[in-house]
Amino acid sequence: QEGSSEGEREGRGMRVLWSSLLVVLVALVLVLWVSAVGNAAQPRYRPVVLMHGVTTAASNMQPVVEWIEELFPGIFVLSVEIGNGVLDSVFWTMTKQVEVFHEEVNKYPQLKDGFNLIGFSQGGLITRGYIERFNSPPVHNYLSWASPQGGQFGIPKYNVKLVDKLLATTPYADWVQDSIAPSNYWKDPYDLAKYRDNCTFLPDINNERPIKKKEYADRIKSLNLFVLIYSTMDKTIVPRESGWFSFYKEGTQSVVVPLQEQDMYKEDWIGLRTLDEGGRLLFRNTDCDHSDHPTESCKQYFDMHTAPFLNNTLP
Repeated sequence: QEGSSEGEREGRGMRVLWSSLLVVLVALVLVLWVSAVGNAAQPRYRPVVLMHGVTTAASNMQPVVEWIEELFPGIFVLSVEIGNGVLDSVFWTMTKQVEVFHEEVNKYPQLKDGFNLIGFSQGGLITRGYIERFNSPPVHNYLSWASPQGGQFGIPKYNVKLVDKLLATTPYADWVQDSIAPSNYWKDPYDLAKYRDNCTFLPDINNERPIKKKEYADRIKSLNLFVLIYSTMDKTIVPRESGWFSFYKEGTQSVVVPLQEQDMYKEDWIGLRTLDEGGRLLFRNTDCDHSDHPTESCKQYFDMHTAPFLNNTLP
């Protein structure tokens, strides 16, 4: 009887053990199922990359990072810093800054499937240079904030005095082109031939030289949307309409020629006409001071003109 009782006790013990293991297994399955359902319900928002302007740093775009993260929980946002930001944004060539931007975005596996892109001021030219020359990883929606896309001719309200002096005298000298980033998009309407021949950056990415680079147009055409935003109150970008690719008529500073009336558009040098005809080139404006775009005082325009184009997910 004692042997029988001992066997029964062992049997009961095994049953309790197996019951406990079954309970743990069921609980684990439930936890995994709930986690899977939760992950499936959480949108996989397309990442966003930001590029700051000249004489500023990535920290200047931090309010925008916070706006995006608040609107789209779980989203990955990268505010790119090139070199030390403030100084290197002035004294590194635009080509170097484009190359470093390309290197930076390729450091992050979160961006490998593509991203939405915001370029502010000079950052709008750096980011367009990235799209045209690399676009790997690919950009989905591209937003240009108050950027001199059509060129700059006029001393900005906010700048470095040494840079102002150099740009007002010898902007196309080799040593200036090799040393001062804004000289790389300085467009003199009184000497467009010298601009095309000696300016090292903007004539290239605008395809303004006789030999056109088809790959630049192809990469712009690959965008889902290209949103151009300029400020009617901008005193830094000259002319302010350059944010829409408009620029001074040759030989004047009094007449601004809209993009649609330029050969660049008519002959589709970089794909803008193709985007426009397909409803993928959008024009928006603000009434913010130039430097206020990434600040709370201009957030209403972020909500209207930028946020809707960031609300998309990866496959």
